[in-house]
Amino acid sequence: MVWIKRNLFFVISVAVGLLLTGYCGYLLYSSLDANSVVSDDYKTTQSNLGDMQQKTPFPSKENIQAAKEDQDNVHKFLVEFRKRFAPFPAPPVKDDKGFKIYLEDSLVQFRAEATNAGVQLPPGYTFAFSGLMGKLNYPPGNIASWMQQLQEIRTILDILYRAKINYLGSLSRVPVSIDDTGAGDLLQAATVTNQWGVVTPYKITFRGFSTEIAAVMDGFARSSNCFIIKSIDVAPDTSVQPIVVQTSPQQPAANYVPPPQYPNPALNRMGRERGVPGLRPLPVPVTPAPGVSSAVNMVATAPVIILSENPLLVTISVDVVKLKASEH
Repeated sequence: MVWIKRNLFFVISVAVGLLLTGYCGYLLYSSLDANSVVSDDYKTTQSNLGDMQQKTPFPSKENIQAAKEDQDNVHKFLVEFRKRFAPFPAPPVKDDKGFKIYLEDSLVQFRAEATNAGVQLPPGYTFAFSGLMGKLNYPPGNIASWMQQLQEIRTILDILYRAKINYLGSLSRVPVSIDDTGAGDLLQAATVTNQWGVVTPYKITFRGFSTEIAAVMDGFARSSNCFIIKSIDVAPDTSVQPIVVQTSPQQPAANYVPPPQYPNPALNRMGRERGVPGLRPLPVPVTPAPGVSSAVNMVATAPVIILSENPLLVTISVDVVKLKASEH
């Protein structure tokens, strides 16, 4: 103890030196550990670079630029692709009473547009919403789905009306809840939802000619919304009787005989107007038709219609595809 007291400064210096040596040792080992990690990363990066250099195409500046251009092309393709999946107009938010009014107004508008387009409808047609007519209350959780179906049906009807179909027989949709009823209004199907979008089926029956059918198909193909025609059935419309053209000959008619002619041309007109006594009219020869008596000549028969297009009954099953909000 006496020695320590005599050499207190030396002891303190030695203690401080030991502490600094320990700290320096800690820093050294930490640096060696960090250096080992960096060295491993370097070796891994060097190995990856060697693997990439062996690949085809080689990751040169030209190839990297070409890859960026391909990425831009893919982005442009996705932009054009999403245009075919344009979302339907967002339906207004309605409560129980507001939905009732909106539904009735929409059906009146659908009928008026059909009249303006010259499209016939069944009497009092409700466009697949007959089960909802006359109700006083509607489940609030189903109103949004019904409103969305009204928007989709509005787009479908616009395509049919633009095609100038003759008659809209029926339009069927998928049920939303147990409140959906009505014969011929509902499909035995359901809306399908996956990770990409929502698919809602519809079934349409209408009457028209081949021109109208082609216009309907073209309307679905050109629509900004995505419609996928799953099936189409075309058959003769038995409810419309074709017009039968009679091709039987007409009744025989007497051959035309001109008025008598006199020897003096000046007397012809006077003879026809007043008559000239003592002058006998010259006989006018009558040339009979070949194979027919000289008294009667048959009139040609009416033309025969070779091609007469009749209305067709068309049934189309179409899916409405909507992308999810995250995919727009």
